[in-house]
Amino acid sequence: MNTLTKAGHYLALLTALLASATWALADEQEPVGDWWIIYGNGRAHQNVMYVADRTSVVRSNHTKGAQLVAVTLVYEDPGKPMIDVYNIEVQCPTRKVRFLNGQSVAQFSYTLKHLKVSKTWQTPKEFWRDRTLAFVCEPGKSKDTIAMGKMTHLQMIQTTKAMFQQLGPTQEKSQMIDDLDDMLGNKP
Repeated sequence: MNTLTKAGHYLALLTALLASATWALADEQEPVGDWWIIYGNGRAHQNVMYVADRTSVVRSNHTKGAQLVAVTLVYEDPGKPMIDVYNIEVQCPTRKVRFLNGQSVAQFSYTLKHLKVSKTWQTPKEFWRDRTLAFVCEPGKSKDTIAMGKMTHLQMIQTTKAMFQQLGPTQEKSQMIDDLDDMLGNKP
């Protein structure tokens, strides 16, 4: 088996492990998610896409009245993990969120690492957490989300990585113009 094939097998195995961890929280066994881009930021070769799974939005067994959601952060930068996956509890009436757990998959070794998370309830201060709250509490009302479709976790990651490749040339040209403006002292 060549290195690329081995890497693909490791990635599939780790993705299955992440998916089973996510689905176990939601008491769901279906490997296909309904993926939505809820936020994205970055610049050429350093983009991060925040993708939530609609099928993971279920009633929480941990806190009465709360709901669960799984959010995957997909990184373009090779110095970052390939993905981080967070299982988040959301209380719509109080507009609070808290992390139950998080896992990270390394970019090239595909090793799985558990992330430290704050399990205290908090008002979202970061924009992606606020978008997560809106995704759960106001489904279908946000025009700022983009449906990716129904696919496996691995397919969603591959689709997002392909989006980064398509976005790259446009961002590089824009960054080059911004850098030139900075060097020339031009103000927007």
